[in-house]
Amino acid sequence: MNMNRVLSAFISGRRRPRQTWKLPSLVAAALLPLLALSTNPSSATTLVRMSVRELARQSTYVARVRCAQVTSQAEGNLVWTLTAFQVLDAWKGSPPPRFTVRLPGGEAAGLRVTVEGAPRFAVGEDVVLFLSADRGRQMNIVSWAQGTFRIRKNPRSGMDEAVQDTTGLQVLDARSAASAEGGSRRIPLATLRASVLDALREDPR
Repeated sequence: MNMNRVLSAFISGRRRPRQTWKLPSLVAAALLPLLALSTNPSSATTLVRMSVRELARQSTYVARVRCAQVTSQAEGNLVWTLTAFQVLDAWKGSPPPRFTVRLPGGEAAGLRVTVEGAPRFAVGEDVVLFLSADRGRQMNIVSWAQGTFRIRKNPRSGMDEAVQDTTGLQVLDARSAASAEGGSRRIPLATLRASVLDALREDPR
């Protein structure tokens, strides 16, 4: 599927200064196979629920990384955000020491596009990413918001925690077909790493 064509069909028309578009779930789903298609374009983006183990098994790489640079660029009526990361610690595979993730949405040339579920990052931010690499070695974040864990310091314990935030999204249980609102969950960073390593021991692919 041509992603530029999908977005162009939605964002057709003449650009106006600081024009804002919010892509509904149907368009976001077309951009990300792991998003469940919604029959109602006005509804929230729906993610298929994935456990840490499922995320790890579907990833080419899992790594703790630091955001090094963020740029947005307009391509016709489209906006894409390119985020460069520096690898701090590889938990699965051997990712390149520095790589770039390209996600739809952002602000450039007077056009602002928001895609629900597509994470945004700040320079200097540390995160754990579950990554897939396509044939061209383009890096993608598995299940977008689900495959992104932001590292935060617990103010009470002083320990590093990993925060997964799916607030504002719908999360679908593939087994029961039940859907629920997403939210934010915090787990110790060491626990997240142990879960990934356990998954790799069970299925080392």
